[in-house]
Formats: sequence, structure tokens, C-alpha cells
Amino acid sequence: MAKQQKFTWILPDGYDPDDLPSIAADIRVFIKDRSQAGFAVKGNKVFEFPEYNDEYRKAMKGGQRRVDLTLSEEMLDSIEVLKITGRKVTLGFEAGSEQNAKAEGNQIGSYGRSPNPKKARPFLGLTDTEADAILGAYDKLQ
Repeated sequence: MAKQQKFTWILPDGYDPDDLPSIAADIRVFIKDRSQAGFAVKGNKVFEFPEYNDEYRKAMKGGQRRVDLTLSEEMLDSIEVLKITGRKVTLGFEAGSEQNAKAEGNQIGSYGRSPNPKKARPFLGLTDTEADAILGAYDKLQ
């Protein structure tokens, strides 16, 4: 069984915790958009996803080289706000779901096999710069 795929983000001081549900929704959309554009995140760095292997690209993606994690769009659409507590928000996938298993395959590069960091496409998370861009739409407390 796949480990639940999720990440927790903490709202910086100076922002209203009452805005956290809206900020969480914005983070969800941001992760989906960044993933569909072909970019992963690890730590505080953004990088391009590793390319599809030739066989998969030809059979499933019509020759498309750019990875976008959207064969059916179900996985990225299944990202949800799992929990909001105080200044923390956890986003990810329902434990035990088919989409969680797909997410794990992408996050660790396993795809039903042993994890392979060279094939990993970690997409859950935010860099500080990305978080700042999202927070730019929200007022700081006085």
C-alpha cells in the first residue's frame, strides 16, 4: 500500500490565519498549474520533470516529450486540502486512494517498482519564492 502523499505548509507570521482556507486553495491550483507546465519541486528548488521514456511517450502521450502529469487529469484534480490547524495547512491525497498511489509513483519514481530518484517527479510542495507569490494576493496584518 502506498504511503499517503501530502505536505504541510506553515503560514508565515504577519498574515491572517482566517485567510488560510483561501490560501490553501490557491496553493492547490498553483501546484496543479506548475505540474502541468512540467516542473517539479524539491526543497527550495524548482526543476523540469525527467522526460517520459520513449515507449511510454509514443504509446500514451502521442510523442509528447514534456511531462505534465496529466494523462487523465484525475491525479492532479485529486489534490485536496486535508487539514487546516492553526497556521498549518496539509495538502495531498486521500490515504489508500488510487490517485494517492499514482502520486507516490511520481513523487518517488517507483511506478510500481522500487523507487528511482532519477525518474522521480516530486510535485507536492512550494518554494519560498512560490509561497511569496501566492501570499502577494493577501494583505498583511497591521
